[in-house]
Amino acid sequence: MHPSPESRSWDGSSASVPRRRSLSARPDGPSCVPGRGVRLPAHGRVVPPLPRVSGRRLVAVSGVRRLPAVPCPVRGEAFASWVDRVAAVLGVPPGVAARALGLECRQWGSSTRPLFFGVMLTPASLAGLRNATGLRAAELRQMQLDRYAGSVLDLSGVELGREASLTAVAAREWMMPTSSRACPPCLQRDGVWPLWWRLGIAAVCPVHRCLLVDVCPRCGVRLLRGSERVARGLLTREPLPAVGECTNRPPRGPTGRAGLCRQVLADIPAPGVPEAWADLQRRVLAVAEGAPVRIQGEPVSGADWFAALRYVTALTRLAATGEDVADLPGFAAEAFVEDQRRRAARPRGGSGTRLTAMPASAAQALAALALADQVLSASRTANAGPLASWICRATAQRRTVGGADPLRHLPRPAVVARMTAVVSPRPSRVAGALPPTQGPALEVRHIPHLTDPDDYRELMARHLPGTAEVSGRRLTAMALARLAGAGSWREAAAALGMDACRAARAANTLVQRIADPDAFWTDARTVIDRLRKRGSVNYAARRAAFGDLREIPHRALTPIFHPLGRDVTWQRQRHAAAWVWQYFTAGDVREAPAYALGWEDGTTTASVRDGWRRFHTTLPAGAEQALAAWGMTYLAWKGSA
Repeated sequence: MHPSPESRSWDGSSASVPRRRSLSARPDGPSCVPGRGVRLPAHGRVVPPLPRVSGRRLVAVSGVRRLPAVPCPVRGEAFASWVDRVAAVLGVPPGVAARALGLECRQWGSSTRPLFFGVMLTPASLAGLRNATGLRAAELRQMQLDRYAGSVLDLSGVELGREASLTAVAAREWMMPTSSRACPPCLQRDGVWPLWWRLGIAAVCPVHRCLLVDVCPRCGVRLLRGSERVARGLLTREPLPAVGECTNRPPRGPTGRAGLCRQVLADIPAPGVPEAWADLQRRVLAVAEGAPVRIQGEPVSGADWFAALRYVTALTRLAATGEDVADLPGFAAEAFVEDQRRRAARPRGGSGTRLTAMPASAAQALAALALADQVLSASRTANAGPLASWICRATAQRRTVGGADPLRHLPRPAVVARMTAVVSPRPSRVAGALPPTQGPALEVRHIPHLTDPDDYRELMARHLPGTAEVSGRRLTAMALARLAGAGSWREAAAALGMDACRAARAANTLVQRIADPDAFWTDARTVIDRLRKRGSVNYAARRAAFGDLREIPHRALTPIFHPLGRDVTWQRQRHAAAWVWQYFTAGDVREAPAYALGWEDGTTTASVRDGWRRFHTTLPAGAEQALAAWGMTYLAWKGSA
């Protein structure tokens, strides 16, 4: 017990209150009657009445009086655990105890929610606690999660004047502000909840060598959450729960008296773990408490070590397999595999599926710590096998599906950046992998916007898995322009006169799928050789000559379509112009002048494309030859034949 300094009790004597009760005992405590206050049986004194409030209103801290005695905070104890013990000593619900302690609270009907409860103390809460208990500010702050700020946690985004600021920080950091993990044997021993159980790194009890428990097996709610609707809402009404019971309010109806879960926490089974994993948990907790630490032999700060832990965890979520966790206890391996299966099933899931999300359970936390320890604790001269294999798998996945590196925004300490740079494969962006040339291999004007379909399928398609053929042919043409002297992909697109947006999408996305840059450029040179053997064609001049061809004249199409029994409509005039443009320029038909400005009658783009498909697939060979002959005549008239 911690009698309040100066005035140890309200009547001048030291209060005698038992230090702790058995798990099944319940004190004959005071009752809370609105308007009459709280009467303490030992002294007959009356605590000032608590005002009635409704809705989500902020309750002002006022009229806080010194309590006769409070339990002494146990070293490393969580603030919520201490508040519950204060409530047990006073014999009142926890919400009433929080108000009597002077905490700044909000009221939800029968539930009280202290501001930033267990994370940090507001100035009003700190002043109220000191007035009510006489405890020093340092003792009170040691029970808050911000004790780990600067090592495990980064709470820089929390603003004490704005409650909503905690939401984003809590979702980002590896902490549980509204719930906790627990070791049942520890709770049976002393009933105290350590603060570190609320960290995402909490996995194993180092004392009892058992896996921590996340969820109450009876109500299905995370321990100490309170309810799914109001997280960690402290009860302000009786009946009081017995010490050591769950006291959650399950979402699907009551499981005990007054809707509270009566599961005895000490009776929850906890799987045992080998001593090696208990030792790993001790080492991680020592780093959290400020112990010196190294990564591959190099000294780093605690913040850097935990940043490295989160980076390696994200990497393993992205690239590790079931074989990598085969040596872990079965429950940890199963949790890791299930987490990967859930992420694969929800590629665009919520915050819980983010690569940087806190491990959702103690079993997942154990898997994360064990996998990261293989990399962070290895010596500098040791083989970087796990790290190298994970990075290679992640790179291969990214190249297959396209897109940017999902880990690029994660903070990486300098030592980790050097480790990953050593084992990373050659950059997938082939812009910097262009082999030196002895001179232009081909003039840019002789390169079409889309390379020949057969050349692409035979030589280049294997380098661009999962790529649409039109996009791959466009990127190949840009690669030929690079070999012709363009200094970058942007310069290649500009030299070819390509649409800037389409070229940028190809260059920024598709090049990341190229696994072997040297082979890519070798095959691109083979494409150039084939173009030379077929004879040089001035595609740039052809694009200029056909640049204003929006439709073929009616009189030119009449002798072509009338023998086929087809009328010459204005739509066919435009489709025929697009066919001629594509035939002579080898470009993307969607960029043909006939389609560039849209159709004035309001025809949709989908209808135009469907019309082009029907025109192209039903055009007889004789009509194709006639259109090609007309195109040659047109080129001669333009002076570009």
